[in-house]
Amino acid sequence: MADPIEKRIVIDTVIGGDSGQRLLECYFKEHGDTYNFHDKDHNVKARDIKLNEEFCFNLDGDPGVDWCLVITKADGLPESRKLVGTWNDQKDPSMADGEYQAQAGGSGEEEPTSASAYA
Repeated sequence: MADPIEKRIVIDTVIGGDSGQRLLECYFKEHGDTYNFHDKDHNVKARDIKLNEEFCFNLDGDPGVDWCLVITKADGLPESRKLVGTWNDQKDPSMADGEYQAQAGGSGEEEPTSASAYA
């Protein structure tokens, strides 16, 4: 079943090192009080993410690299569909490499989902 674009909160801006560009087009989906994080190929990489709590994951194209992100509401309002946060791809998660911004949007059209994953 296709995933409606308007339900996604897509990372559209990354500030920091060049490696952060790999986060572009990854997205969050809100599930009640938590979020799920998906890579740009629509694979779930983290579930039940809470605001202001760090979560870590791996991207299929970067074996051995641990990505760690923190998300917050952009304006602090519960109805906001814009998230901001910090990211790093180092072994020491306390060393933030940069920041990102994600916001909801899209045309309302559905895109096909991918069931494939890289080993």
